Amino acid sequence: MVRLEDLRFAYPRGGEVLRGCTLGVRPGEVVALAGPNGSGKTTLLKIAAGLLRPTSGRAELDGKLVAAWDRVVRAKRLAYVPQKPMLPEDWPVSELVAMGDFPHQEAPPAPRPLAQRLHEAREALELEAIWDRPAGTLSGGEAQRVALARAFVQDAPVLMLDEPASHLDLRHQMALYCALAALARRGRAVLLSTHDINLSRLSEQRLLILDRGGVLRALPAEEEAQGRLLEDVFGVRFIARDLSGVTCWFPKVK
Repeated sequence: MVRLEDLRFAYPRGGEVLRGCTLGVRPGEVVALAGPNGSGKTTLLKIAAGLLRPTSGRAELDGKLVAAWDRVVRAKRLAYVPQKPMLPEDWPVSELVAMGDFPHQEAPPAPRPLAQRLHEAREALELEAIWDRPAGTLSGGEAQRVALARAFVQDAPVLMLDEPASHLDLRHQMALYCALAALARRGRAVLLSTHDINLSRLSEQRLLILDRGGVLRALPAEEEAQGRLLEDVFGVRFIARDLSGVTCWFPKVK
């Protein structure tokens, strides 16, 4: 459903950020992008969501340039949550989450009732305790969960999430990744950025590494090659540990 082909992007005063990135995200899978600060993860997600145009290359949604889709039609097919979502402070959580139905106000309506989608999002993101509170009273993690719930209500086949777990505590990180896995099992395609490579691996997400040169690299199958790649990209030494049959990587403390 999502295809990025040989993407390159340069900011007018910031130089080239992405250099020939290619990836595909199929229905039923969660793909995680990891990399150092400034490596271009947010830029890549914005291009994939149609919010930026690449300097060269193609970003496609269902075989059509993502930027060529009508905005409302695109919003029915693709939900995007930025790294720092903005919420009107005086709006209650319930109304903010319901805004995910906005694209479906134009015909055709959403395939599933809004009440069902609201219930599922409220349960998945554990919003019961804050459902009637105004956004201005929320913590950073609570606000993040509200923005994610709004995207869930959008019920789009594709979700693009920029560091969705960054403000969440461990419990809610796990709850989110379990919810994304459940959506993938129902045929959704999920593309997200992350700084927690181990949580992505333990959650059986397909992990890709965006290096400092703006080049997208697949994580090798061999443990030794994985370690070399991670050390090269992040500039620190790592120690491998087996957790439930998955090789996880931890920075080596001097």
